Amino acid sequence: MKIAVVEDDLSVGNLLKRALSKEGYSVKLFSTAEALRDAIFNYGEEFELIILDVMLPGADGIETCSFLRERGIEAPIMILTALSKEEDKVRGLDGGADDYLTKPFGLKEFLARVRALTRRSKRCKREELSLTERGVIVEGREIKLTTKEREVLALLLSKRGQTVSKEEIFLKVWKREGSKRIVDVYVKYLRDKLGERIKTVWGVGYKLD
Repeated sequence: MKIAVVEDDLSVGNLLKRALSKEGYSVKLFSTAEALRDAIFNYGEEFELIILDVMLPGADGIETCSFLRERGIEAPIMILTALSKEEDKVRGLDGGADDYLTKPFGLKEFLARVRALTRRSKRCKREELSLTERGVIVEGREIKLTTKEREVLALLLSKRGQTVSKEEIFLKVWKREGSKRIVDVYVKYLRDKLGERIKTVWGVGYKLD
């Protein structure tokens, strides 16, 4: 399981990384929210838990939490901060965080909260989608798709969890040169029918979680 820790205090960041690594987690440490965004949206990195300090250089942790939620990132997010007032906690949780832990904290409690969030993440893992001749079965119900919608979904399913560029989708589904904006149109059609299962990887393309 891969965890992102965003903490500008190097000593705290390294302490968390060591503690999580001993528990068997793969940990990537970032000192700014911008570095985390770059890893996710420009390099396609995926994390199953994100731990955010609030007082960061540049965008703060709560702003970053809201930014990630607005762009379809569903991984559990833990806010880890010295800000302990009720209004700070409310702002963090209303901003999309799943948990809010104030500093100073005990490592045992921190790790217990991590385990709780990762268990929740596993329970919410993707359900299977099964293609049929006319569409797709979701949660036991068949949803009819047009030929092109089905072809786009089939391509994303074949590379589930991976980012597929708009160029690749266009060439494999439409098999000609032309405007790739039609890919965005058909992804919207699929989202209208399937919900937000198809995620946008900004500047690159789409992926099916």
